[in-house]
Amino acid sequence: MKYRKLEYETIHVALDKLENRKKPFLQINPYGKVPVLKDGEFLLSESSAIIRYLEEKHQFSNPLFPLGLHKRALLNQMVNQCESEYCFPNSVVYFSKKFVPEEKWEPKRMKDSSKRIGRHLEIIDSILSKDQYLFSNEFGLLEILYAPFIEHNQMMDTNTPDSVENWIKRVMEEPAVKAILGM
Repeated sequence: MKYRKLEYETIHVALDKLENRKKPFLQINPYGKVPVLKDGEFLLSESSAIIRYLEEKHQFSNPLFPLGLHKRALLNQMVNQCESEYCFPNSVVYFSKKFVPEEKWEPKRMKDSSKRIGRHLEIIDSILSKDQYLFSNEFGLLEILYAPFIEHNQMMDTNTPDSVENWIKRVMEEPAVKAILGM
């Protein structure tokens, strides 16, 4: 929403206090995940679904989703891969290290998550060794979705290819990302 300069109200949910797992928030999103968008009486969760909704609602002149069927399908595939192969396993490791006492960590789950991340980084390395960005060689939707997670990439127990490290630096320097992450 900041990227598109849309007006909105932020309601902070303290993840460190597990507010997302308490009844008031679970009534909004039973999965206990942020973000959630409330547009009038309409509620929607999941970052990519929210972005798709806002893109369709506002019909921006520079859409984040390409108009061509095949390109849009490829981008949707990459969005799903971002979420399942990087964002979810990143959350497993990050939230454990950030909010859970070490004696309560689930080492096997964290190790498996790190392996998935490593495999995914190798795959996106094949793109980033040729291009500056993941899709259409320009900053866009994928970078916006990855940004809150790659911010913590150094906490992952995996090797990050140089091309991916350089991409992370470029993404984190983008004005839109700085605005989104409050940097």
